[in-house]
Amino acid sequence: MANKKKVNGKKLIAIHNSNAWVFLLLALTGIILYLPALRPILLEVRVWIKDVHIYIGVLSIGILIWYVPLFAKHYKQLRKKQGAHLNLLFVFLILAGHGITGVLLWLQRYFPSKLSSVSLIAHDLLTWILVPYAIYHSITRSARVKKAGREKSSSKTLKEPLVIDRANPILGRKSFIRYSVGTILTLSIAPFFLKWIGKTMNLESVFTYERKVVDKNNMIPAPIPMPESLEPAGGGAKGEFRPYTVTEVPVFSTDNWNFRIDGLVNEKLAYNWKQFLNIPRTVQVSDFHCVTGWSVTNVTWEGILLKDFLKMTGIKENAKFVKFYSGDGTYTDSLTLDQAMMDDIIVAVLLDGKPISGEYGGPVRLVVPKMYAYKSVKWLDRIELIDKDHTGFWEERGYSKNAWVDKME
Repeated sequence: MANKKKVNGKKLIAIHNSNAWVFLLLALTGIILYLPALRPILLEVRVWIKDVHIYIGVLSIGILIWYVPLFAKHYKQLRKKQGAHLNLLFVFLILAGHGITGVLLWLQRYFPSKLSSVSLIAHDLLTWILVPYAIYHSITRSARVKKAGREKSSSKTLKEPLVIDRANPILGRKSFIRYSVGTILTLSIAPFFLKWIGKTMNLESVFTYERKVVDKNNMIPAPIPMPESLEPAGGGAKGEFRPYTVTEVPVFSTDNWNFRIDGLVNEKLAYNWKQFLNIPRTVQVSDFHCVTGWSVTNVTWEGILLKDFLKMTGIKENAKFVKFYSGDGTYTDSLTLDQAMMDDIIVAVLLDGKPISGEYGGPVRLVVPKMYAYKSVKWLDRIELIDKDHTGFWEERGYSKNAWVDKME
């Protein structure tokens, strides 16, 4: 029996150590993927890092499954220690939830987009809990802190015994370190966590579209919204846009902005800003989905339907694809001509009745509601009809050409 306990003890140590290293790698790759500032720097390897993050996540789930048969016995053993069994249950549930939400994000094509959005919020929340806890646990369970908590025996006997008031006990070194580490972590992380909560829950006192976004573009005159945009028709976008860019956000003004449609067309079109605003527009309400898992629902867009734009040019028979250029000079993507003629693709100038800010892809951006957002090119300033397929920016770096939100590969 004693030998069996010893074997289980070795397993627990192996599981604990394996999980610690795996979680460290998982946290590092997750933070790298999360930080917007790193996206332009890690363009060529970001998709690879994402794949590594997924593989590490699968490994962490494997370790958790390895531990499951030992959980009940381990839990009973720790019930003798005050609070230890509750701590174990807390960590187990958090890790399980983190793994489940990670799988849902990984396989999001197989599930409704709303479930992916909820999973992303839950995954982020659990990360906010796990990372500080792991730091706290690593410090407070380190050898130095344990050593500080041990009472040192003394060969000398005190002439007068130390009297301790039990109502006001002395705080030991180990407890002091734990409280200090916990306080420092809480104070350090709380502002960022509260900001995340405000954005995620769309709390007006913390986050609104108007307050968050400062538009550096100087487009005069501003587009006058249609009545359906002013309401707005969708009742207001629900959710948080998470702006991702592969370059610095470009800045445009009325003087340096222009728009053109060319390539395999009978009539090339070119517009300055004032001319562009004179093109008849329409209003549509749709959901906006990012391949990373987040969504913004009930977004009211106002702009020109892409199919109407293309018909104005007189499409040549040998045109098979439509290529889109971003004003950042780097980003491109494409659709087949059949896809481009769908009824809901819009070249948008207004979001919920307001000009689209530069951070969100304005003054003009493409919106392809049925596909993930990497197809919805920001800062759109050129459309070209071509006869051969074009591989877009992120597709060159590993993203799927099949960008349908509700269709599996």
